[in-house]
Amino acid sequence: MHSSDKRFLALEIAKTNLRHNSLLSIAVAAILCLATPFFIGTSNLDRNSAAMPLEMFVSLIGIVLLTPVFQPEQNGDIDGLVSSKYCSTAKVWLIRTIYSVVIAALLIVLFSIYMKLQNCDVTTVLALGTMADAIFLGSMGMLTAALTGNTVIGYMPPLLYYALNIGMGPKLGSFYLFSMRTGSCTAKLWLSAAGLLMITAALLYQRLRKQRA
Repeated sequence: MHSSDKRFLALEIAKTNLRHNSLLSIAVAAILCLATPFFIGTSNLDRNSAAMPLEMFVSLIGIVLLTPVFQPEQNGDIDGLVSSKYCSTAKVWLIRTIYSVVIAALLIVLFSIYMKLQNCDVTTVLALGTMADAIFLGSMGMLTAALTGNTVIGYMPPLLYYALNIGMGPKLGSFYLFSMRTGSCTAKLWLSAAGLLMITAALLYQRLRKQRA
């Protein structure tokens, strides 16, 4: 298959999955962003204060978007249908993961622009740090869903970890989700690296699980 054909196939898979499998997750993520200003101030904030709505609310879209990547194939009929197609199921999971990350990034950028228009000192670093949180939390849910074969259970560890951050704060060190409020971004490097590793582990484990089935 030529590279152009492969790109066309990937776009078709992404389009189909967006329409049939991801619209609800995208809608919930968008609603979460829209609701954030009603829970916390998003106007006239300095840099450290501007990090609060991004880290504590907007980053949760990672859980919403990434945790359900494997959900459709948990239905046996859908799994059989996807498996019968020309493109492998593993590639479908990868495509879902990629567009979920892209959508999360887009929503974070749009929310950052909104805050900028509200006279907040929002920087590119804050947006990237929020993305690191989103990927870390989402990948935790994605890996749990892969290991347990249950998307509902997948939501629990990232939410529990989020609550742990509220309770323990900076004691979590390099894996503290809300470090930008204190003016530090070092933890975001660790969170993003761990998130990418968990996404890779989830995809590999799910592929091995599929091959053994």
